[in-house]
Amino acid sequence: MFLPINGAGLGHVSRALAVAKALRKQQPEARIVFLTTSIAVHLVYREGFVCHHVPPAALLGAGVGTVSWNRLFYRCVSDALTTHRPGTLVFDGSAPYLGLQRAIRRYRSLRYVWIKRGLYKASIDQRLMNKNVAMFDAVIAPSEFGVPALQRQPDERISMVAPIIGMDRQDLLSPSEVCARLRIDPGRPRVYVQLGAGNINGIAGVQAHVVRILRQQGYQVVVGQSPIALKPESSDEADREIVDYPNSRYFAGFDFAVLAAGYNSVCEAISLNLPAIFLPNQATQADDQTLRATLASEMGPCEVVAEFSEAVFLGAISKLLPRIKSGETFPLHESNGANEAAKLVSN
Repeated sequence: MFLPINGAGLGHVSRALAVAKALRKQQPEARIVFLTTSIAVHLVYREGFVCHHVPPAALLGAGVGTVSWNRLFYRCVSDALTTHRPGTLVFDGSAPYLGLQRAIRRYRSLRYVWIKRGLYKASIDQRLMNKNVAMFDAVIAPSEFGVPALQRQPDERISMVAPIIGMDRQDLLSPSEVCARLRIDPGRPRVYVQLGAGNINGIAGVQAHVVRILRQQGYQVVVGQSPIALKPESSDEADREIVDYPNSRYFAGFDFAVLAAGYNSVCEAISLNLPAIFLPNQATQADDQTLRATLASEMGPCEVVAEFSEAVFLGAISKLLPRIKSGETFPLHESNGANEAAKLVSN
C-alpha cells in the first residue's frame, strides 16, 4: 500500500505513482493500492490504482485540531490495512504524522518503507528526523541532481537511488505534436510556465507578470494549471492554458520554461533536457527549493530568480538565452530511480 502525503501540491503522490507504475511493470501480479491525503485522487485512479482518501487537515477548517485529525488519519489507515492486508506500506512524505506512527506501532507485522527526498531546510530538526527514520524498516532516498555524494548522510537502512522521474525522454511528445495539440505556431519561440498549484503560496500575481514580460519579448506562452489547484487563476494574457497530468509530456515543444523549484519540476527539467528559469517557492515548510534550483543551475541551462522582480527576471532571460543558443544541454541521465525504488519496495 502506497501512502503519499500531499495537501498543497503533487510532489509526493507523483513520486509514489512513478514507483508504483514501475513496480507494476516488474511484478504484474502485485496488488497495489493507495491511501493519500492528496486531492489528486482522480489522477491515481486514472493510472489504474484503487485509492482511499483522507482529507488533509488544512482543508477541514479550524474546527478540526491536530489531535482530532490524527485520530481520523489513524482510523483511515487502520481500515485500509484491515481491508487490503498489504505486506508492505510505502510512505512518501516529509515526516510521518502521529496517526501513521500509531499505526506503525500497532501493525508490526508489516514492512514499512519511507521514500524520503532530501534537501530539507536548515530549520528542520535533524535529531527528530533521525528518530523518525528509525521507525521504518527501510528508507529509499531519491537523489537530487547536483548534490555531492559526500553530503548524503549514510545510514544502514537508507538506500540511495537515482532521481525518481515520472516521465522518460522516449515518452515525450514531439515538438510538432505539441504545437498541433496546443494550436500554437511552430515558427515562433515558445515558453511553458508552471509555478505550482498555488495552494500554499499565491502565484497569480507573479504568474501574470511572467506571462506579460514573456509576451512583450515576443514569446508564445503556455501556462500549465495544476489539476489540483483549489482556486485556479486563469491567465488572460497567455496564448494557451493546459490542465493535464503529467504536463512534462509537452516539454520537447518549448524553447525553455519558467517553473517552481519543487523536486519533480527540477528533476524532470534536467532529465528531459528543458532549459528553465526557476522561481523557488519560499513558503514551503521543509523543502529547500532555493538550494535545489541553485544546484540545478550549475548542471546546465537554467537560471534562478529567488526574489521576483521584472528587472531580475529579464536579467535571467538574458543569461539563459546565450546558454541555449550555444547548444548547452543537461547531462544525459539514463537511470530512473523509480525502477530501483520499485525493486527495493518488493524485496
